[in-house]
Amino acid sequence: MAFGRSFSSWLLVPFLVACAGTAPDPSQASIDDLPDVTLSDAERAECEALEQDAIDAVVGRRYEQAEVAANRVLAKNPRSARARAVLGMVRLQIAARIEPTDWFGARAGEVEMELARQLDPNSTFVGWMHAVFLAESGHMSAAAASAEEALVRSAAAPATERAALLGTAGTYRYELGEERAARPHLEAYVALRPDDSAAHFRLGSILLSIAKTPQGSPPPYVTSQRDAEEAAKAFGRCFELAPGDEDAALAMSAAWVRAAELADLQDKPEERDTLHRMAVEHLGGLATKFPANAEVHFRLGVLAALQNDSKAAKDGYEAALARHEHHMGSLMNLAALVVADGEIDRAKKLFARLLAAPGAQTELSRSERQRIERWLLDAAKPPKAESDGR
Repeated sequence: MAFGRSFSSWLLVPFLVACAGTAPDPSQASIDDLPDVTLSDAERAECEALEQDAIDAVVGRRYEQAEVAANRVLAKNPRSARARAVLGMVRLQIAARIEPTDWFGARAGEVEMELARQLDPNSTFVGWMHAVFLAESGHMSAAAASAEEALVRSAAAPATERAALLGTAGTYRYELGEERAARPHLEAYVALRPDDSAAHFRLGSILLSIAKTPQGSPPPYVTSQRDAEEAAKAFGRCFELAPGDEDAALAMSAAWVRAAELADLQDKPEERDTLHRMAVEHLGGLATKFPANAEVHFRLGVLAALQNDSKAAKDGYEAALARHEHHMGSLMNLAALVVADGEIDRAKKLFARLLAAPGAQTELSRSERQRIERWLLDAAKPPKAESDGR
């Protein structure tokens, strides 16, 4: 380990000194001048092993180790696309450690990445590394497009080799808020990597978002309901893989509720009620599994309100507030219920708590705040005397 650190530091000396010069231009990078060597079988096997060491290290963000392995490969085979892609990422990451970012080093990384792409334009690994390089350089849209282009170029590669590219393309489109573009990539990815809990969560989020925004005239409620139910399955798979993930567990109920809304829009009361019951039963289990979670009880309150059970709704909101005294949704909904029941004094206290809650400035819209303040002013006015008719 000591030798590795020393060797890595030694490699950086000429690199840092060179920063004072003109930064390399990636657009001028060309593989034409790279030596074309003939390797023996033994040398080829050694290079392949070192390439895998470099890949494992860069994926694990062990950049010094990745640099050493990549340079050892390039000393034997200057035309190793995978080694150059690794070295490009290493250059970028080392440059980013310096404040401000070392421009020379970042550009040197771009040059290595461009050489890698010229050497093997159809490589799934090089394509994936280039997309990640762009994302970590702050160019998310370009990264997503690059990953998709690499998927086209590597169409003949085995599906298992394309998995990382699919996951990357889907994740970047997801992070850009482009759910419909992300969906096919993530669906294909989880089919290949079914044990990736985070990918299942992202897929569930995408499907639920699509289910909330049907496109077409008339709106395709049947398809949207199916998407919502598939979202619940994706969240369920995430929760199965990560049983402590409370967000995934709660998202399952949100997906079922949306599916129920869509069933109601299609005049399917039996399906609506079944989906509501599934959500309630699931949340009841979560109340036992995560006893301190206020959101579970809030959602039970919302579902009870949807079923016109005012008492159960109040119980749910009160249980949520017992766990989190400033839970905004519970304060708002409980206050509305007690207003409807004529409990004006209690409503005043709840609305005052709501306005004073730490999250009120950010979680309440301006119009919501104004409506509450106006209601409190009206409630504070003395009742008008009734006319006696004279």
